[in-house]
Order: sequence, then C-alpha cells, then structure tokens
Amino acid sequence: MDKLEHYRYCIQTLLEKHSQYKSRDQDVESQLFFDSVRDHYQFMRVGWNGLKRVYHTVLHFDIKDGKIWLQQNTTDVDVGQELQEMGIPKEDIVLGLHPPYKRPYTGYGVA
Repeated sequence: MDKLEHYRYCIQTLLEKHSQYKSRDQDVESQLFFDSVRDHYQFMRVGWNGLKRVYHTVLHFDIKDGKIWLQQNTTDVDVGQELQEMGIPKEDIVLGLHPPYKRPYTGYGVA
C-alpha cells in the first residue's frame, strides 16, 4: 500500500471508529463522507434534538500535498496521537484548525 492509500485508510478507519459512538438523541444520526478523489473526509451528526436542528461537523480531515490536515475536531480525543499510533509520522499531520503562526509550536507538521 502506498503512502497516500495508507493515509486514506487510516483516516477512514479513524472516522468509522468515532462514528460508532451513539448520540443521546434518537433523532440524530452519524454521517460519514469520504471523497477519495479530492481527499476530503468528514464525520457529522445530523438530525433533531427536540425542536432544535443538529447539523454538526465532529471531525474533518483533508489530504493536501502528501500530508493529513486536521480541519475540525470537536471531540476530546487527540486524533493526531491516534493517527501516529496508526503509523502516520507526526510531521505529516498538520493541525489546520490552528492559525499558521501557531503550527510550528504544536509539534506537528506546518504545511
């Protein structure tokens, strides 16, 4: 498996794992979006909590220039660490959810 295919596999596996956690609300479903042509991957929660609309991106990853970009993480889990445990080098993980000036201080890749 080449590097890009491995990164896609790891992201999809991680998103599938996180989507297994059930919402407390019966009318809220987990949705996974895998665009392996453009390399965009998301896990969302969509539905209703009583009269309140739920439309929430839980995790969002992109692959750009051979690196995994974490664009959104509303969990309390260090998904960067989970990716490292799957064999992704720390320098190939970019915390895109942080502004560019902060990225050199994260210990992860910068771009």
